[in-house]
Amino acid sequence: MRDLDALLNSLINIDRDSLVAILSSESEAAQQLVNSARQRTASQRARRNEAIQHAARIDRILSFFQHGEVALEMSESDVMLCKSLQARLRGRGHS
Repeated sequence: MRDLDALLNSLINIDRDSLVAILSSESEAAQQLVNSARQRTASQRARRNEAIQHAARIDRILSFFQHGEVALEMSESDVMLCKSLQARLRGRGHS
């Protein structure tokens, strides 16, 4: 799984449509990881649970940029991350 914070903070000169496309791709990859994860051992179950949480986080962030709404389950740090990226998009005229 990629570090989502690092990925989003590294995006420079990107428009909203490209951001949504990147997040959609990340969401699909995370969901594929969830679907392919084995659950035989405790460590495999833990990795699958991490993948589920990661996929849900991506989906909440994606929803923010698609619909402009903060999900109730979003952490404060994710809200700040999204608003920071949104401000950078607006600053470049890509609102």
